[in-house]
Amino acid sequence: MSDVNQEGGLKRTLGAFQLWVIGVGVVISGNFFGWNFGIASAGYTGFVVAIALTAIMYLCMVLGICELATVMPYAGGPYAFARRTMGRLPAFITGIGVVLEYMIAAPVIALGIGGYVNFLFPVNPVLVALVLYIVFCGVHIMGIGEMAKLETVLTIAALLLLVMLWVVGFPNISTANLFGADHSTFFPNGFAGVWGACPYAMWLFLAVEMVPMLAEETVDPEKNLPKGNIAAMITLLILCFLTSTVCTGLAGMDIIGVSGDPLSEALTVHFGENFWLAKLIATVGLAGLLASFSGVMIGYSRQVFALARLGYLPAFMGKLHPTRRTPVWAIILPGVVGLVLVTFINPDELILLSTFGALITYVVMNVAVIILRKTEPNLHRPYRVPLFPVLTLISIALACVWLFASIFREPIWFVVNLIIFGAAIIYYFTYARHHINLDAPEEAMFNDIDAHQDELAMSSEEE
Repeated sequence: MSDVNQEGGLKRTLGAFQLWVIGVGVVISGNFFGWNFGIASAGYTGFVVAIALTAIMYLCMVLGICELATVMPYAGGPYAFARRTMGRLPAFITGIGVVLEYMIAAPVIALGIGGYVNFLFPVNPVLVALVLYIVFCGVHIMGIGEMAKLETVLTIAALLLLVMLWVVGFPNISTANLFGADHSTFFPNGFAGVWGACPYAMWLFLAVEMVPMLAEETVDPEKNLPKGNIAAMITLLILCFLTSTVCTGLAGMDIIGVSGDPLSEALTVHFGENFWLAKLIATVGLAGLLASFSGVMIGYSRQVFALARLGYLPAFMGKLHPTRRTPVWAIILPGVVGLVLVTFINPDELILLSTFGALITYVVMNVAVIILRKTEPNLHRPYRVPLFPVLTLISIALACVWLFASIFREPIWFVVNLIIFGAAIIYYFTYARHHINLDAPEEAMFNDIDAHQDELAMSSEEE
């Protein structure tokens, strides 16, 4: 297969290993902060249940999108899946959900890194975030291959830190810290606690589904996409279980549940403030945050590029660098917008927009798997979801439950989400649907489908 998948297209350089690295890297920061607030809500055992349910939802969904991505290996990813099965409007709404998810997640992580650096050195977090955008935009514009090399270094460094945490911490964990002194705090807040912990469990997997958006930059996507994405999902499941167990086992639920730096604090509580690994994690641990920041930039840039190439967004945002074949403006402009938003709105509240957009996308992608099986049963599928439709239906059910949990948690932000998607629908009918580029890959595939159906009809008539 050629390095460039089509004339004027993105460059193919990624294999299964690089996809695994990016899939893990985009999420790995969740192991370093944020997840621990689920411990405060549900206790250790309750949070493990929340992790298990969330992992089932994500794993079943990843299996489904691997089937879709091998049939439709386009940068549009979720848009392409919805377009083929539900039409343009649902596809456009799905694309907007993806953009919201990643465009907002990027500056939130950037400011988190800024706050982390500010803790070590007296530097303005916003200034740190701005520098990060400039540096990583430059790396992303250089090319997906260069970005993948940086992502590999950052992700492996973060993984090694986590392995050191497990090796040092596991022999010293206390069952009293995990389950209470009399083993009576398995579910301290009952089902409500588990329900409340689900958004924090999502943080340990959120964005692993972006790997299919790299299909146009993947060598032999029919084989490498499923390998890379499924391997990343399994790796993340192992990471979150071991990390939450070791940290809670070292410091206890009361301390970990409110910590802003759960890994370092777990070590300092048990081994003392000057423990070498705690200091190492407090500095080198930035690698995990940087890996996730870089990964979500891939997510929003590829979806914006696809929507612009299709005609929904201004055409210049779909332009590629003349030699690097990277979507320059799709990398830069959403980052600027996200950084402006997070400057004026509390990042914790913006995360609710990101999560809502993600869950809408999850439901749509799972439904697309079912619809495509019914409407095109004879379609060549290099990869198939096992136990279909059971696993797909499980993922849909859990995504809907998580969506309602998000709604009831902050009703005001649910209304804000409705306003955003309502505005997107108005935009679609007044502008976007009149500017569709029928030559874009996600649209051109329908020409191939129609031609194939005509061939079948003619063959049937001749018989």
